[in-house]
Formats: sequence, structure tokens, C-alpha cells
Amino acid sequence: MSNYEPRPTITVCIPAHNEESTVGNIVRHLHEQYQRRRQLIDEVIVVDDRSSDHTAQVAWAAGARVISTVDVCAEFGGSIGKGDAIWASLRACRTELIGWVDADLVSYPKNMVESLFAPLLVDPTITLVKGSFCRMDKTGNQVVGGRVTTLTARPLLEMFFPKLEHLRDPLSGMFAGRTEVLGALMLDADYGVDIGIVLDLAAKYGSESICEVQIGELMHRQRPLNELSAMATMVVRAIVSRVPRAHLTGCSDAAADLEIAHQLVRRMSPRKQTQQLFAIGTGD
Repeated sequence: MSNYEPRPTITVCIPAHNEESTVGNIVRHLHEQYQRRRQLIDEVIVVDDRSSDHTAQVAWAAGARVISTVDVCAEFGGSIGKGDAIWASLRACRTELIGWVDADLVSYPKNMVESLFAPLLVDPTITLVKGSFCRMDKTGNQVVGGRVTTLTARPLLEMFFPKLEHLRDPLSGMFAGRTEVLGALMLDADYGVDIGIVLDLAAKYGSESICEVQIGELMHRQRPLNELSAMATMVVRAIVSRVPRAHLTGCSDAAADLEIAHQLVRRMSPRKQTQQLFAIGTGD
């Protein structure tokens, strides 16, 4: 991109549910490092997803534009999970490029935002950039992380979508893409959204349109196994519901109809005026 060409406009979104202890610092970091000083970010949006604490107030005080899934998702009965927060982000976004960072970050790599958006700025064939990172504990030691990724997502990708094996962190919540491209997708309403976006873009534009960048060391809050169990179920559902029927050899008709995807809800594309619900295998 020439120095004389204006860069594409950029929004960074932070989906947040009860993250009052961390979201303010993240917003201030983004504002200071990228919005005010380097002028790389045009807007920071915090998507408050049904928080019962002061997440929205803290984010607003730190300088973010705050939207609520209670309001944005009201037309289909309200949010039921992370995917609806991503949907709301895309619905509210006013820029050409959009990225997401986690709301529970305790530390931030120096060039986190530059790393996520760089491929999109230099290569028009890239539709999605996933951020891969090393997980650190409070003492600065690397910890075993990505448990759902390691035990669930990557084995299924290896089995059914081998062209995506190159992704080390396919479930990473740190990612960026082109607003119009992502906004044209149907999105899983729950934790299946991250892998669903990857699979749908790969199907439409090819796996080569998705790249992964190393964004450094991050410190997250470790989640208990009971939370991860529910997340793993949603991830499995999102992946298996996209497996071509031809790969489900030896399955019964019921399995071919993806009984595992019962109650899977996908939202119609957030960049369209008419919104609907799409349920797979509900039998209703």
C-alpha cells in the first residue's frame, strides 16, 4: 500500500460479559497506543453481553463506544452467547476492517493490533487473520492452554478439514477481517462462532484466504473445566454441522441430518436489513 493511499478504516471490538475488572484497562491501552498516538484505530467498541456487573460503565468511562446485546439483539429475543456479541459488533461497525480482542486480557503484546491487521492491509486476498499466542500465568511462566482447541477443535479439523491444519489457534478470540465479508456470513450464536467463521470463509474463499499471525504472550484468566465442557460441545456442533455429507459414511439418516447439531442456532447475516433465525435439526 502506497504511503499516499489512505489506509482502510479500522474498528476494534471487545465482547464482554462481566469483565469490569479488566475491560477498562484494555480500552485505555487501545486508545493510548493505537487510537490517539498512532492513529491506527478509528473506533473501539465494547459489546456488553448481558453483564450483571459494571462492565458497560467501566468501558464507557475508559473511552469506548458501548453497545448492548440486550438492545442490538432484541429483534430475535436477545443474545444467547458469544456469537451474538460478534453479530452485534458487525451490525454496529462503521469501518472497512474489524477486529476482536478478548475482554479478560491481563497483559498485552506490544504490537498486538498491528500484527492482526497487517495482512489485511497488504494483501487483498486475505479475508481473515487469526491471532496465535503463548499463554502465560501471573508469574510469567508459560502454561498449557487452548484445552478445547487441543482436545476438540484441532483433531476434528485434521479429520474433516485437513486444509486448515496450519491453524495453531483456530478458536482464538483475537482475530480480524473485512467487515463486508464477515458481515455476509450466517453466524453461530454461541461459542461455535469462532470456528464457524473459519470454516465458512474457507468454504467460500479457500483456506489460503485465512492466515495466522503470532501476536506474542498473553495472560488470560483460566476458566474452569465445567465452562470448557459446554464450550467444547458448541465447538463440536459447529464443526460437525459443516462436514460434507459424503464424509459421514456409515452414519444413519438421523446422524446424517446432524442430530448433534440439535438446537444449533445461526443468525442471518448482520449486514442485511432483514434478520431471521436459522435452526438446524430442531424438528420444530
